[in-house]
Amino acid sequence: MIHVHSSEADVRYLAEIRADCANLLGAEAELLDLQCDATDAGVKLVARIRIGDAEAESTSVGESMLAAHSALRAQILLDRIRLGFSAIVQSSR
Repeated sequence: MIHVHSSEADVRYLAEIRADCANLLGAEAELLDLQCDATDAGVKLVARIRIGDAEAESTSVGESMLAAHSALRAQILLDRIRLGFSAIVQSSR
């Protein structure tokens, strides 16, 4: 879902962000949704991800879509590690 799209370029960039996030997640992980909203601080990106049965939201805010994308990449990597570890722990029970 796109809430902020002041230009066609923003829409295309958001599609690139979606592809990038899906690539960052890697195997056995799924990007369920990506939302973009304008905030007083700039741009907020929210990616909903799933690994196995676990779901999480990775959120970032930046002064621009580029800054929010950069922050989202870092957050997705952390959430990927957290969810992956949780899936391993649950499967060993």
